[in-house]
Amino acid sequence: MKWLKVAQVAEDLGVSKAAVYKRIKSLQEKLTPHLRQENGKTFVSTEGFNMLQQSMRSKEGTLWEDRPAETKVETTLNQHSTESLKLNETFNQLVDEMKGELKQKNQTIDKLLLQMEEDRKRQAEERQRTDTIIMKLAHDLEATRKSALAIEAKVDALAKPLSQEIKLKEVLQKPAPEVRPWEPPVKATNPIVNKPWYKKLWVQVFEPWKLRQQPY
Repeated sequence: MKWLKVAQVAEDLGVSKAAVYKRIKSLQEKLTPHLRQENGKTFVSTEGFNMLQQSMRSKEGTLWEDRPAETKVETTLNQHSTESLKLNETFNQLVDEMKGELKQKNQTIDKLLLQMEEDRKRQAEERQRTDTIIMKLAHDLEATRKSALAIEAKVDALAKPLSQEIKLKEVLQKPAPEVRPWEPPVKATNPIVNKPWYKKLWVQVFEPWKLRQQPY
């Protein structure tokens, strides 16, 4: 469906806009379904245009002579202007409300960002404190380890003389070995003494080492 402005309708019909508004006012009940308001302006459909055209042709000549009707048209225009002002006020009010909400949200975002920055700084400080505590504990553990090693060395140094003393006591507590008087070794007899000649010859030739064992 095509919609026409009042100015275009007046131009096509060859009359003034006031005359068009007057005819719309007189045919308001019939033309209401064929009228539309947009941004404070009145639009007429194609069917409404045809109705206006037929109405003006049937009453030609009376439209321009009825001067008081122009005052009514102006009143209608004023009403439209008032409605347009109200719409503008409503729109401006909505814009102001949206600006207020946007400002409030921006403030909330700024608070959240500030809180996040504070949390980040606090976490960094906590990490630094934790690192310091860990380093101190590591230093204390190293010092304790060195101290333990020193104590262990002292214990070992004290334990050696104690073990030596225990060994000395064990040696002293052992019974003395049996001492036997010295006895001269038994002299070996000469293997060829009182032997027949052939045995002497055998020892001298084949077993001379028996002769070397003799103490003489």
